[in-house]
Amino acid sequence: MNGLELVQASAAGHELSTRPREVLGLPPGFPDPELASWGMVNEVLNLGRTYLEFLAPSAPSSPLHRFLARGAGGYVVAVRVPDTDALVERASRRGVRVVHRQEFHGAEIVQLHPADLGVMLEADLLPDGRHWHYDTWDVPERPSDAPGGDLVAVDIAVDSPEETASLWAHLLDAPPASATSVQVGSGLVRFVPSAGRTGLIAVDLRSAQAAEHVLSGLVVRLVPVSEEGA
Repeated sequence: MNGLELVQASAAGHELSTRPREVLGLPPGFPDPELASWGMVNEVLNLGRTYLEFLAPSAPSSPLHRFLARGAGGYVVAVRVPDTDALVERASRRGVRVVHRQEFHGAEIVQLHPADLGVMLEADLLPDGRHWHYDTWDVPERPSDAPGGDLVAVDIAVDSPEETASLWAHLLDAPPASATSVQVGSGLVRFVPSAGRTGLIAVDLRSAQAAEHVLSGLVVRLVPVSEEGA
């Protein structure tokens, strides 16, 4: 059985740009053709074992238009879970709404309402032995000297950090790392007080040298961290 893991973060903007991959030293990413039916285009950047995704609307019907009315920014946090049925049951008991659920090439995708959790949470069950959806895809490899490395933490701005952290820990059956953070496999989900905008506001990527960029409204911090410290 595949365990709990923080695997992907997504940001949405009005259009796709080459800047994210340029500042992170990564080759061109790859698209997910499934998103065309949702009126979206995307570019997924391979960070090694994790992924950073950038989205933009491609049709007037795209749900991204409503999100982008308040500006570009973090859109989804995606995690791998060992049991989607148990997660959906816990969500139902706590009044957290499931907005989408589907089978996807042998995996199961569950998306939970951002209004209930501070950001849209995608929780996916992968077949045994698979790390993430793109394992079987032909995707560009991350260069070994690229500044941008694996995703190690995300920051989510909410009105009640301690309450939201407790809810996420319960839903994911994950240990709290502190009163305002949850350990999700080797990754960390932190909840910070909202200062005007709620949602996914920042991500930390493993790097040899510290730096900070704003990409599609999302703060991307390059953070020196050892493999053991991640």
